[in-house]
Amino acid sequence: MSTRKDAYRIKLFQDEAARCVRRLYEEGHIANEKMGDVSVRDAESGLVAMSIKPGFIGVTDPSQYHGTDMAVVDLEGNLIYDITPPNENMELHLAIYKARPEVNTILHTYPVYCGLFAGRKEPIPLVFVEQGYILQDFDFGNWNFSTDVVTMEPAKTQAYYDEVIEKFHGTQFVMLHNNGCIATGDNVDNAINYLSWMEEVAQKITYASMIGDLHYIG
Repeated sequence: MSTRKDAYRIKLFQDEAARCVRRLYEEGHIANEKMGDVSVRDAESGLVAMSIKPGFIGVTDPSQYHGTDMAVVDLEGNLIYDITPPNENMELHLAIYKARPEVNTILHTYPVYCGLFAGRKEPIPLVFVEQGYILQDFDFGNWNFSTDVVTMEPAKTQAYYDEVIEKFHGTQFVMLHNNGCIATGDNVDNAINYLSWMEEVAQKITYASMIGDLHYIG
């Protein structure tokens, strides 16, 4: 592959990461550039396009981000372009990519209702059959929750990254105590759909608990 084609391919993934940021903002998943970070991996080269460090370019409206505003790193965190620095959560993103080769998009956001569960260090209970759809080879007999929560305080340590990866339980979503939630997918749109879905489930369970006792599946 020529250098020109390499640059063109990288630009495509930068554009996709920027589109992801814009869609999250437009759909209300992030309030500003400081309330989330995203990354998109090129499965062929392993390069990762990632939202940049907040405030670096002076753009506070995520709807104004463009592909060239996205940082590009390899799986070891080395900058491919030294123009823009990656988000401070880069190491967490890369740890997930290394452990989950099927994942090509990572969204780290702060949804309200999932955040209520994460703040209490409480997994989202298995109440609706639809929750099982987010799991692969789901076995209702072995689980009483659909989404787990990382209970460690946020830290840039391997131990923290290991718990994040473990608490996915092979699913596409995990909650982080005092640190939002992470949705993953094989592409941007599927990852955002998982995020929207789980926030809707958490909202419905929260409302249902106000009406009466919840009845759990399994």
